[in-house]
Amino acid sequence: MNNKKLRKELKLARFRLECDIDASRLMTEWYKEIRKTAVIRNSQMRNAVLSVCMLHNFAGNIEMYGILDAVASGPVEARTSENSTMAITFLKVGVGMSMEGIEQNPVVYDLMSEMAFQHNKVDVKVWIALYSTRRYGKSVPEIQDAWNILYHTIYNCTDGSYDKNRDVIVAFPDIDPSFIPTPKLSMPGGYHRYGKSVSRRTVLKEITNSFEQPHLWYSTSEVKDALGLFIASGDQLSGSNTYRYDLVDLTRQALAKYANQLFLEVIEAYQLNDVRGAACHSQKFLELVEDMDTLLACHDGFLLGPWLESAKQLAQDEQQEIQFEWNARTQITMWFDNTEDEASLLRDYGNKYWSGLLRDYYGPRAAIYFKYLLESLETGNEFALKDWRREWIKLTNDWQNSRNAYPVRSSGNAIDTSRRLYNKYLQDPEIYDL
Repeated sequence: MNNKKLRKELKLARFRLECDIDASRLMTEWYKEIRKTAVIRNSQMRNAVLSVCMLHNFAGNIEMYGILDAVASGPVEARTSENSTMAITFLKVGVGMSMEGIEQNPVVYDLMSEMAFQHNKVDVKVWIALYSTRRYGKSVPEIQDAWNILYHTIYNCTDGSYDKNRDVIVAFPDIDPSFIPTPKLSMPGGYHRYGKSVSRRTVLKEITNSFEQPHLWYSTSEVKDALGLFIASGDQLSGSNTYRYDLVDLTRQALAKYANQLFLEVIEAYQLNDVRGAACHSQKFLELVEDMDTLLACHDGFLLGPWLESAKQLAQDEQQEIQFEWNARTQITMWFDNTEDEASLLRDYGNKYWSGLLRDYYGPRAAIYFKYLLESLETGNEFALKDWRREWIKLTNDWQNSRNAYPVRSSGNAIDTSRRLYNKYLQDPEIYDL
């Protein structure tokens, strides 16, 4: 199979995956889907032993996300509902987890693990009020209030969409900036590109193929308030490793959504031919990426080093070590079916918010894009999409083949760093209020 046909098949497979799997819902009634495609009589399925599984995460992407109410009720409903095919047809129903990646969103997995022992639905409001005390070893009212906010925002995704992290930092758009839709600019006269009219079909094709809007299902201003409560509790909980993990994660989440907003400011400036504005906002974006790398370095749970070292430790000789490290670097960046000027369709599938990866890969990648964006504004020429792709793909392949080591132990003070970045980026309500 040639590369072009392989890429087409991969794209089709990915499309089917995204259409067929709703990762934001518990798979409590999946037998209904089975019987649509398999000719099996109910009598043949009786007394089968099945389990209710939660499909929560793809590729180990790092994003705070979940539906706690569904987790607290789905397994019980599957077992007890009179209308449930599981309750009627199957002998036993267990509880399981079938995620592609773990080591994120511990609150979701903590609750799902408890559901194996629950005969009744869990009152999440009561459960979440006690969660922080169990997790951090101390009862702090501000933290309880913060978790109540998170329960009603980040962990209450009811828009029907599954979550695959497409934040701009970790899943940078491969698209001409004139085609990226922005909330503040409308195009009543149709779409234009460098002064020329462009068909809507062309624009939609470009957007669909190369740009996925980041998923946002909650009020970022409310989450910012929760982060403020987390930071205010730092003196009381600084000794808790789990608190520091959650603090870094929540700060990362808030800054990542701000970065999405900041990127659109760059694009708006570009579409308005504002060279100064585009340069200013792009520099802020790159500075934010550097600051986030510093933040992530403050906790062992957000480091690139352990991932690479764990791969190398499996090797039995130097040649294997080189191969295994290349595999580990490739899995989290661009899968190796690219050409010199056409990226893999599975780029950024396994993206991660890890210290080291932001500084040495995501940041430089964004800088390349902004370089060509500013050149386009300054010269009046079209955005050099092919040149951007060549340089980005070369950066990717060079990084995948590099052997530089990364820290396996955290450095820096999580509370001080979170407070500093909160004050630097999130204090102005006009900047961060979605």
